[in-house]
Amino acid sequence: MPSTSCVGKDTPAAQKLLKGQIFAYFACFAGNTMKHYKIYGFLFLTPVLIGVGILYLMIIWNVIAAFTEWQGLKSTWNFIGLKYFLDLFSLRRFWVNIWNNFLWLLLFIGPTTLVGFVLAYLFSNIGRAEYLLRQVFLFPMALSFIITGVLWSWMYDPGSGLINTILKSFGMNTAHLGWLADPKLSIYCMIFTGFWQYVGFAMVIYIGAIRGLSTSMIEAAKIDGAGRFRILFQIIFPNVGHGTLICTTMLGITTVKVFDLVWIMTGGGPGIKTEVLPYLMYRLSFSQRNLGMGAATSIVILILASFLVIPYSLWAMKRWVNT
Repeated sequence: MPSTSCVGKDTPAAQKLLKGQIFAYFACFAGNTMKHYKIYGFLFLTPVLIGVGILYLMIIWNVIAAFTEWQGLKSTWNFIGLKYFLDLFSLRRFWVNIWNNFLWLLLFIGPTTLVGFVLAYLFSNIGRAEYLLRQVFLFPMALSFIITGVLWSWMYDPGSGLINTILKSFGMNTAHLGWLADPKLSIYCMIFTGFWQYVGFAMVIYIGAIRGLSTSMIEAAKIDGAGRFRILFQIIFPNVGHGTLICTTMLGITTVKVFDLVWIMTGGGPGIKTEVLPYLMYRLSFSQRNLGMGAATSIVILILASFLVIPYSLWAMKRWVNT
């Protein structure tokens, strides 16, 4: 019987042996490569993990500050229970802030989502002009809330603002229009400013969602005699629920943490008419040096955001995404 060393290179046995050796080499190489990829992936992920760790560490620290007498550099950590929360709930200012946040949720999310959806439907049917109009409506999103606040504060100025100047050119008496200085109008002026900045965001989300729809469904509705209004709200809107989920969730988070516009445009005034919870947290923590009350306010904001966003997101995903 011949030995394996005498097997020719062109025999089937030799070719099978060679293929096995090549496969073993590449398997070993692939295994080592995957190990390196895992190491590199972990290294690239490390900064994110550090950031998330710091975030949760600050949340834990904040909870400790809300239930103890810790005040900055002081070393007192005596447990005081719900004292800061009870003091916070006893403030009339706190409930005014809650109401203002509710107004933001009610008057900012709904109109922004609805107008963004209608604009997306209109712009998706106008051809080449869509690109230009999309950039025009999306441009405000490129601005920070600080720039937006300064811009609209000037426009709302009773004396030299653009809005009153235009109204005067039509012969209207603007002496009574103080806009941001008017306690009855100020909060609505700020909400409209937020609407102006975010309606382009909602529009772009819905444009992507509408383009993902099957055209056969819309064509079938047209053949059945459905008008544009019916197609828009009875066929298209129910089928872009994933876009609605993204818009309402992001806008809801924005309303809960809105601070920049309040700080720049009114400073919470007139009086406390435009204050919201994040601004109250800032004033308690840094202006009044009451870190415990500020920490308690931040926990209230976190709880409100969780109760608003998480149940709605779960319901919306079950209704619109997973069906």
